[in-house]
Amino acid sequence: MKIIILGAGYVGMELASYLAGAGHAVTLVDQPSQKLDQIGSRVDLRVIQGNPSSPVVLRNAGAENTELLVAATADDEANITACCIGAFLFHIPRRIARIRSAEYLQEADSIFGPSGIPIDHLISPEHITTDDIMGLIELPGASSAAKFFDGMLTTVCARAQNGGKLLGKTYSEFEKFDARTALLSVYRHGKMVENPLGEKVTAGDEVYYCCQTERALSQLSAIRPLKTTGSDITIAGGSHVADALAVRLAERFRVKLIEPDTERSARIADRLYGSEVEIYNADPTSLDFMQEEQLQRSDIYIAASPSDETNIMSALLLHRLSNVNTLAVIRGDSYFRLAESSSAEIDTVVSPNEATISALLSNIRQEGVVSMRLFRQGKSEAIELLLEGSRFSSRVIGRKPDAIPLPKDSSLGLVLRGDRIISTNGDFTFEEGDRVLVFLNDHKQMRQLIRDFRPRAFWIPRWQ
Repeated sequence: MKIIILGAGYVGMELASYLAGAGHAVTLVDQPSQKLDQIGSRVDLRVIQGNPSSPVVLRNAGAENTELLVAATADDEANITACCIGAFLFHIPRRIARIRSAEYLQEADSIFGPSGIPIDHLISPEHITTDDIMGLIELPGASSAAKFFDGMLTTVCARAQNGGKLLGKTYSEFEKFDARTALLSVYRHGKMVENPLGEKVTAGDEVYYCCQTERALSQLSAIRPLKTTGSDITIAGGSHVADALAVRLAERFRVKLIEPDTERSARIADRLYGSEVEIYNADPTSLDFMQEEQLQRSDIYIAASPSDETNIMSALLLHRLSNVNTLAVIRGDSYFRLAESSSAEIDTVVSPNEATISALLSNIRQEGVVSMRLFRQGKSEAIELLLEGSRFSSRVIGRKPDAIPLPKDSSLGLVLRGDRIISTNGDFTFEEGDRVLVFLNDHKQMRQLIRDFRPRAFWIPRWQ
């Protein structure tokens, strides 16, 4: 597929690198910069420097022969303009835009779509991150989680801890513990464990599994003690993510929002007037403020300010002083590694970039891919695949799991057949229409996986 990506920020760069590695013809467009000069020598893609919303620049990028335009700059208006030019001038068939402004998103159904601005899919990093954090609040103790099969299946990453019900037992017992569950992968001391089902659950193991969504929390108790969410949540603000979280969480919890900017705190207070959110104009890293407002009584502290340094520092302080359950939103790659290395003190680290790229990739419909989610800072991924074809045209349909060509270091999860989630054990054989979850420890194997699961070239889809 020929793809143009506008914007060479973290999201645009990572998306371009991923798609180029998956075999797509990718062109990356942004204003001239040293960073843009360097990426062309590291990744197999084409680089065009110039205004991303300029018709001349888009024409130079090959817009006349492009199948997909992804507008991922930091400027909403530039993304909207580029999609309009791509549709009306170059007739690019599919257009995806990154939109951050709440004003646009609130009126999205009226503004965008077939009868409005020609954008097929909107990606909002703030909304995606908010949904991510809300999901982790429902699974206290999980490091990351993602839903598949229209929400019926949840893939979870969590570290095993002392107090887990199956600590010291084998991972084969973990699969039989409560729900219909499939173990996907285990990392011990940063290295993948080969054939983990025979291994014992050990404190510190990084465990990836998938199970029925309604049983995900109970299954989590097998590897770590469950923490009650409580009723008091404190959020370090200054970002759209913090504002959105405060509004949604106030429906169920007592919420304090700490906003260090005086003018912004006044605007938020006006906007949230009538809600149950308590707003404080203060520095979230101030020990005096923490003690004065008794933040140590918080059941969860969510560090969601725009500053990675502030998020790490405030989360560490609250944990060390009062052992508060902490969650930190970290955007920079180096800071993410630092926060993860402090995982004993920062309970959960959330990457908005990882979640945003996953959402973008899920909307870039590759053959047979329904949705996907990156894990381990993009090194691994879970993929939901739809099986199409027949016993004659497919390498998978009609075969048992041990007879299909899975890439190295990958594992099968569960299968959705009709409205039932089933395991791949026993006499299971794949059927047309099955939706299958596959976990790749090495995301570079994605291309091979899609090639092996799609029908052979002579397959003709059925008429609807």
